[in-house]
Amino acid sequence: MVATTGGAPGGSIGAGTVGNATGTGTSAAPGMARLSSDAVAAPEPLLRVDDLVVRFQTHESTIYAVNGVSFELQAGETLGIVGESGSGKSVTSLALTRLLPRPAGRVERGAVRFDGRDLLALDETELRRVRGEDIAMVFQDPLTSLNPVLTIGTQLTEGLLAHEHIGRRAANDRAIELLQMVGIPDGKRRLKSYPHQISGGMRQRVMIAMALALKPKLLIADEPTTALDVTIQAQVIEVIRQLTHDSGTSVLIITHDLGVVADMTQRIAVMYAGFIVETATTPELFARPRHPYTVGLLNSISRIDVETPAALHPIEGAPPEQTREPVGCPFAPRCAWRLPVCWTDNPALAPDVAGTRIVPSGPGATHLLACHNPATADEAAAGRPLRDGFHPAPRPSVAPIGGAASDPAAAQGATA
Repeated sequence: MVATTGGAPGGSIGAGTVGNATGTGTSAAPGMARLSSDAVAAPEPLLRVDDLVVRFQTHESTIYAVNGVSFELQAGETLGIVGESGSGKSVTSLALTRLLPRPAGRVERGAVRFDGRDLLALDETELRRVRGEDIAMVFQDPLTSLNPVLTIGTQLTEGLLAHEHIGRRAANDRAIELLQMVGIPDGKRRLKSYPHQISGGMRQRVMIAMALALKPKLLIADEPTTALDVTIQAQVIEVIRQLTHDSGTSVLIITHDLGVVADMTQRIAVMYAGFIVETATTPELFARPRHPYTVGLLNSISRIDVETPAALHPIEGAPPEQTREPVGCPFAPRCAWRLPVCWTDNPALAPDVAGTRIVPSGPGATHLLACHNPATADEAAAGRPLRDGFHPAPRPSVAPIGGAASDPAAAQGATA
C-alpha cells in the first residue's frame, strides 16, 4: 500500500541544505541530492513536490527508484522531465497520483501538494474526485491503456458520466466534440469503433481527448509521442499545446526526446538514477547546460540549428543498477568531469551562480544543478573536458558498501 507522508519532509523547497554548483556547501543526507536553501517566496504553485522518495520491494532486493525529488509547477506552466529509460520519470508521475503498483511500490517519504491539498493523505474517495477531474494522465502506450473490448465512445463518455452527472445523449455529444477538437473527423462513426480499428496516432488523440474531457487543472503526459512517426508526433504535440493553452491547463510532460521538450515546455528538469540533476528554463538549459549528464544528452543528438554540426558524443556506459542505496554522485562512473569527491558525496541542487536567490518555478526560475565540477560553456559545446592535464578521478580502491564506487556493473567514465 502507498504510504502517507511521515514527519517533516527533509528536502522541501526552501528548507534543504546549503550548497552551490561547485559543491562547496554542506551536502544532503547520503545519496539524497536535495534543493539548497534560500528559495524566494513565490505565489502558491498548483503542484509542489517535496523530497519525494519511492521504493519498490522485490523478493531479492529494494529498488531505489526515486531519491528525494523536489519541484514546483505553476498554474498554466509546462514542465518537461527528461532522462534515459530507468531514470525515475514515469515512477515520479505515478507516485503523484498514487498509481504505483501495489504492494511492491510505495512512497517512503515526501509530500505532494496539489491545489492546496496533500494528495498522499487523501482517502480513495477523495482521490478519485481529483483523478480525471483535476489531474488527468496520458499514458505512453494507448493500445494497452485503452480497453480492447469497449468502444471508443464508451471509454470517452465514462468519465463524463461519472464526474459531470449528465445524460448519455449529452455525453455522446460531448465525446463527438472532443474527437473533433483533437482532429479526428466523423466523430459519430468513430464512437462505435474499437481501439484496434483505428491508427496509433488516432489512439493517442483519443487518449488526449479522454484526458482533457473534464478540463483538468493538470495534465501529465507520459511519453505521449512514443512509437509514433515524426509527422504524427508533431501533430500530437500541437494538439496538446493548443488545447492546454486554450484551457489554461498546466502540463507535466515526461519524455526522453529533447526535441519534444524544446518545442513545448517553459522549464526542464533532467533526471538521472532517481535524482533531478539539473533544472532551468528551457532556453537557458539548451543555451547553457552545466551538468555533465545534460551535456551528454545534448551532444548525443543531431543539431539542425547550426551550419556545421559537430560530431556526436554518446554517453558511454549504462545507467547504474538501482538495487543499492545511492552513495556519491550516481553519474560518477560515466562522467568525464568526475572528481575524487564525486565517488562519495552527492551534492544538493544549488544555483548555477553561487549566492543567487532560488526562484523554484515560473519564467524567472533559477538555473539549478547538482554537480561538484560543472562543464564550462566551451566544454559543453565540445562535449568533453578541455582543461589541460585533467583526467577523470579513478574509482577508489575502497568504497562504502553499496556505494557508487563498489558497483561492479558500472562502466568507467568517458574520456572522449
